[in-house]
Amino acid sequence: MNAKLQKLGVFVLVLAISLPLIAARQFQQSGPIRVLSSYAENNFPDSLTFNISAEADSPITSISLYYYERGDNSTTRQPIEITPGTHVSGAYTWDTSRITVPPSAPVYFYWELDDEAGNELVTEEQLFAYDDWRFSWNEESDDELVVRWYEGDQEFGNFVYQTARRALDQMKAQSGSGLDFPIYILLYANHDDFSSWHFYVDEWVGGQAWPAMGITVQIIGSNASRSWIEDVIPHEIAHLFLFQAVDTGMGDWPTWVNEGLAMYYEFGANEDYLALAVDAARRGTYLPLGSLSGGFGRDPEQVHLAYGESFSAVLFLLETWGDEALQSLIESFRLGTGQREAIELATGLTWEEFIAQWFNWMGVPATPAAPATPTQGLVFPTAPSGWPTVTPFSRTPTQIAQETPEPAPVSPTATQEDRGGFKLPVCGGLIGVLMLPGLSLVARRRRHSDVDKES
Repeated sequence: MNAKLQKLGVFVLVLAISLPLIAARQFQQSGPIRVLSSYAENNFPDSLTFNISAEADSPITSISLYYYERGDNSTTRQPIEITPGTHVSGAYTWDTSRITVPPSAPVYFYWELDDEAGNELVTEEQLFAYDDWRFSWNEESDDELVVRWYEGDQEFGNFVYQTARRALDQMKAQSGSGLDFPIYILLYANHDDFSSWHFYVDEWVGGQAWPAMGITVQIIGSNASRSWIEDVIPHEIAHLFLFQAVDTGMGDWPTWVNEGLAMYYEFGANEDYLALAVDAARRGTYLPLGSLSGGFGRDPEQVHLAYGESFSAVLFLLETWGDEALQSLIESFRLGTGQREAIELATGLTWEEFIAQWFNWMGVPATPAAPATPTQGLVFPTAPSGWPTVTPFSRTPTQIAQETPEPAPVSPTATQEDRGGFKLPVCGGLIGVLMLPGLSLVARRRRHSDVDKES
């Protein structure tokens, strides 16, 4: 690391720590209890220390810290040990050495103070970015998107940023939705650096996404192929964007929609996945679409087929009903609507009719065969005229079907769709995981020697 970059890293670190101090001056400077300073000290990935200094006309008897990460369902309260007095200072160190907190995690905190006279002060909430300053990061960013990398030149980083920007612009245009907070993309150059901030991570994990935080962290070095970047970056951004578009705490949406849309926004072709769906539909070995509402499991064949069906179904939906169908689905899922009713609102078809028409679209005769004509469900704004779209494959589903040996036709029914086929286990948590080739089950725990920390 050259001296110039070292100085820049130290400057940014000092600035990151100083920002809360600037914010502290906005706290109540008059009244019975007054906060003099409030800030956080970053020791990523091991700890984050919260500090406060305050004075009062009457002795301050208690201070409590409240903190949480963006997306948490609860707030942690931590009493601070102090000696009562009219001028007190206190601190609390949050030990993160035995948990996994992603770099750039947004941490919110505030204080509650009480004095002997019965006065109470609750400070304004502060935001601190728990960044990984062990590396000298380069950055390309705007108000909605932040791309950081430490290996590779500016051309490499700009390519990643432009790929992300193109994908995000199309998602906003087609969905009619925006972002509530920025998306962060952090690129680690190798698995050792990536695993150095994890308490536990499998060797085959090539990246992770924290949708509720707006963060995706990927193992992408400067020698990564451009085609790989044009697939994985839009895919992960789609998960982060769609979470913000859909999540209201009122409901959830099925995995096949989430993963299917993420594949749809990849810039590369996914013909092989489409062919898997066609072949499974013809052979009667398909996974009922309604069952793909949890995790996809670990069996490679089942996982690939689940992704293939998800992508195929989403592509059918968008090619037949267009962007208004996507906007209708998003609004329905935001209101907590189940997938059957959401599909009916978006397409005007019953769930069974939608499945049958999807099979027909793949070139596999199926019943019931209601006409798949666009019908108005919910009304939403359409994408701007002439906006560029992604063509995810070069052959039509009919062409793919013609290249696949045709067994006896299968007609899905409501009974088969509801009860039949492989049921995937539900995957807990909001962390999305990107798998590298090969499902090795060797795990790695954080090794502090992996990366030398900056002082």
